[in-house]
Amino acid sequence: MLNLVEKKTYNLATRIYPNSYGLKDIILAEGFAGIEKIKVLGKGSSNGIDLKYFNSKKQENCEREILLEKLRIPENDLIFIFIGRLVSEKGINELVAAFDELQQTFKDISLLLVGPFEEELDPLTPTTLQTINEHTKIFFTGYQPDVRPYLEISHILTFPSYREGFPNVVMQAGAMGLPSIVSNINGCNEIIETGKNGIIIPVKDKNALFESMKTLIKNPSLRLELASKARAEIRENYDREQFWLLLKEEYEGLIKELNLHS
Repeated sequence: MLNLVEKKTYNLATRIYPNSYGLKDIILAEGFAGIEKIKVLGKGSSNGIDLKYFNSKKQENCEREILLEKLRIPENDLIFIFIGRLVSEKGINELVAAFDELQQTFKDISLLLVGPFEEELDPLTPTTLQTINEHTKIFFTGYQPDVRPYLEISHILTFPSYREGFPNVVMQAGAMGLPSIVSNINGCNEIIETGKNGIIIPVKDKNALFESMKTLIKNPSLRLELASKARAEIRENYDREQFWLLLKEEYEGLIKELNLHS
């Protein structure tokens, strides 16, 4: 039924703008529309990223200490952060299991989960929930309207989702100067390049997630190198103001084309 709705919608549309090249490939592979209607603006995304808003202010030590104390995270810990719904399809079961195993060896690490639990739709496993509630180095905040303070105190985004459109969280983390560990899905694998601004791992692969997290724990110089390139990558490819210019040009081109045929 959903596929029929997609085909009907695309058939009625004059133009189709996927928010990623991966989604464009899916539309073509499923035969929802012909390539003549489809166009990705720039490098993709729905609206780019506001680099003025997502810009690390290099918090004063007192501000960082206040938030860490509030969350009860040890000041000198290396902090992995996840932002989003806390459900199975976001890879939280694998993330919690990988972190739990890592923390048995590397004591000075923490996992910060920023987002709401969902008990009705795609809930986490009982084992994962128990680990989150009982682990002394896993911290969760619930939904937060402003994620910037949490990105400010963190060091690495872990985002092992099973499926996405074009994830804003990965762009936000990059804009704040964090490297990311992401799964090999459309959107994520367009924003992140392994060895440049993060690491890409297979979907639903807890062992690959474990090894990537361990690599960045044991190799701080690599982590800092990836972090140093993270914001520049977002600025070059996903700056919202540049995206708006592309959108404006597209609208103007469509109006001109309409006038020529009227």
